[in-house]
Amino acid sequence: MAGNGRGTSEETAALADKAGDIERQDDTVDDRDESTVTFLNGKSGGNEKDSKVLIGKEYHEKSCLTKDELAQFENDPFWKRLRLALFALFWVAWILMLLSAIIIILLAPRCPHRAKMSWWQQDVIYKVDVAAFLDSNEDGHGDLEGVFAKLDYFSQIGVKTLWLTPMFPTSHSFDRSDATDFMAIDERFGNVDQLRRLAKQMNKIGMHLIIDLVPNHSSKNHSWFQKSVKREGDFANYYVWQSGKENATGAPPNSWKNHKGESAWTYNEERKQFYLHQLDTDQPDLNYHDAKLKEEMAEIIRFWLAAGVDGIHISHPKYLVECPGFMEDHSTTFFNGTFRLLSEWRDIFDSVAEKTSRPRLLITDADGDLLKAVNYYGFDGKDGAHVVISQQLQQLNDKTTAMDISAWVTTWDRDVPHGRQKAWALGSGDTSRIATRMGSQRNTRVDLMNMMQMLLPGTPILYYGDEIGMEDITKSELDSAGKSSEWPFARSRSPMQWTGQSNAGFSKANTSMLYLPVHSNYPSINVETEFADGRGVSHLEFLAELTKLRNKESFLFGDIYTIATSDTVLAFVREAHGFEGFLVVINFGTGAETISFNRNNPNLVPAKATVQLTTPNLQASDLQKDNVVTTQIHLEAGRGVVLKWPGKEQKRLID
Repeated sequence: MAGNGRGTSEETAALADKAGDIERQDDTVDDRDESTVTFLNGKSGGNEKDSKVLIGKEYHEKSCLTKDELAQFENDPFWKRLRLALFALFWVAWILMLLSAIIIILLAPRCPHRAKMSWWQQDVIYKVDVAAFLDSNEDGHGDLEGVFAKLDYFSQIGVKTLWLTPMFPTSHSFDRSDATDFMAIDERFGNVDQLRRLAKQMNKIGMHLIIDLVPNHSSKNHSWFQKSVKREGDFANYYVWQSGKENATGAPPNSWKNHKGESAWTYNEERKQFYLHQLDTDQPDLNYHDAKLKEEMAEIIRFWLAAGVDGIHISHPKYLVECPGFMEDHSTTFFNGTFRLLSEWRDIFDSVAEKTSRPRLLITDADGDLLKAVNYYGFDGKDGAHVVISQQLQQLNDKTTAMDISAWVTTWDRDVPHGRQKAWALGSGDTSRIATRMGSQRNTRVDLMNMMQMLLPGTPILYYGDEIGMEDITKSELDSAGKSSEWPFARSRSPMQWTGQSNAGFSKANTSMLYLPVHSNYPSINVETEFADGRGVSHLEFLAELTKLRNKESFLFGDIYTIATSDTVLAFVREAHGFEGFLVVINFGTGAETISFNRNNPNLVPAKATVQLTTPNLQASDLQKDNVVTTQIHLEAGRGVVLKWPGKEQKRLID
């Protein structure tokens, strides 16, 4: 043990000597190196066990400043000025960077504001007469399954919303507006479960479904009316009943007239009173002064919204509520109670929309006095319908001038409250088809009318078949089919013309079973033929191009400035701030026209523009694609063109 200790001490001493030699060598190289030897767990004498040594550890005692020396630097005027200068420079640089960022934000080009829009503001609405659209079960009537089978067709032509005509069980085979049950579907068309399935599928593929409700009246065969005649419980006041003058059976309560100009009252022998019918005798008016009836109709609206429909169209709104005093000098239409009732229904739509996180649409018609009809949008500070459809374009015929159309468009655009959605309908089941109304010019005028409707501000309503130029069936065709009694009501409700095959592809049933005859021109006017053309010259192909163009911002939410340059040429500008502007020019006449726009409207139409779209009959040589000079635009008869120019940073065209 002692030997080991001595050995260890000797090794330690040797290491110490070596360290001393190294220290002496380092002194010759760098006098500042003051390396020392430190013994750990042992003394220099070498008598301690396991002694260790650290060699070459440097101490630079002179490299650290004392507290007093640091205080001298801190108070030195030079260093004070330097610190202040650096501090000021930092904040000046920070402020300059902030100002630069603000200037860049203010001066840099910005994306123009794109208005937030609901689906009914963006979509084209296609009105489907379910009975006439497609027969899926070979019974001669169109049905819900037929609509379901054609959903791809609507995608092809750019349609995202369908409006189905009335489908309730009814007493009348064609009108279908006199319901015998407001919470059921006529079995000829299907059932409520099939409607739910259709609505679900449409929602899945980004489409929307609107149904038609006629709440002004019911059928005389409705159980409500039968019970009301008998004065059973709450049903006693579900309809508008009044005793005759001086209780005489032959004298009605007053001289009110129905839509035909005949007495609006009919006497019921069992009840010994008159009931009101502002439309037909077998369509008694419901009494919305009765709280129970109002709640009943509210439940009906909730029922259909719960079934998955996105919107409900209210037909014949002006007749809904009558003057409660039944005074002679009061009109039966546009009573203030009607506007209030629509507001109550709007509350239901908004409530359902909030609960389901799906916007729901209340839509109706501006039937009659337009200045009164604008109250459908809202009354007494409460919202009413989301959309009101102008029916003025349904008056169009081959005698209508561009000046007439310009006046209609300007009036409706002016009268509708700011921010409310307008809608336009060229056709319906209650008028002749647009192709028929255009007479001998129908082949060219159909495209012009569709161009105008699709590009006006608001929502276009496309009546089934108008996209291919379908025409009214004739009285002789109805006579041959044994349907003479349906003239003229059925003229614009003939089956959809899908193909050139038997029954126009509408039904595989025997022709004698069809609910109405197919128009005789179906071999040449049908969807299959117009899609097969492929040259972009058919009515259907042109309509598909129009629905695409309508998705441009200026057409969706831009301003309009109408220009009727003559009785035959209609033009209007559509422009949204910051987006491409468009000039739509339509020649309804029978002769060529040369029109100057920039000369008369230099701030509205630029000197040069580019062709965006033309009617199929406009030849390429008629207008150059680029740099069209707007001071001289030559347009042949029956042609239409849409010109465009880049978006401009300017104020709105119409304030």
